[in-house]
Amino acid sequence: MFENDITISGKHATYTKFLVNEAKVFKRYIDVYMNGAIFGFLYGRISEKDKDSTDRARIYADALATERLKCDFIYRLIMLLDETSNITIERKIDRAFRDDAKQDTSENHKANMNLFNSYVLGGIEALYDKFTEDTTTKEDYIHKIHEVVSDFKAEIEGVPYDSRIKEVIEGYK
Repeated sequence: MFENDITISGKHATYTKFLVNEAKVFKRYIDVYMNGAIFGFLYGRISEKDKDSTDRARIYADALATERLKCDFIYRLIMLLDETSNITIERKIDRAFRDDAKQDTSENHKANMNLFNSYVLGGIEALYDKFTEDTTTKEDYIHKIHEVVSDFKAEIEGVPYDSRIKEVIEGYK
């Protein structure tokens, strides 16, 4: 998992490039990818690949190797906490920790990665929306970063994810 280049395409590539190159909210595409997964999950935003545009943004394997532990952690948390499908706790644990053992042959792993990437794409849209609304100057972007971080902190503190993880663990015993 997260060993090969990842290509973000279409409008999501355009949004990623904007967040890195123009708004300068993130330094690297991998940062947009990881934060996109988190934002997509927390805000319940999913999206499909855009096939209408030929724009591409590539995250190279060396960047993924540097951030692999973080990507794995985010992936596993989302697989454990996602409630879009009505599956058992045992299945959630399999999805988070076992399905990727046979990445090349596992249909479950492919479905899991599709779910994860749908959150990434939805999160990229959410981030783009946040940073294009009423922002034109460098100061606007700085203010918006502060606003987004403050809102994000407040949302995280209001959601008992640690108790949800404990429920999964306790339900598995």
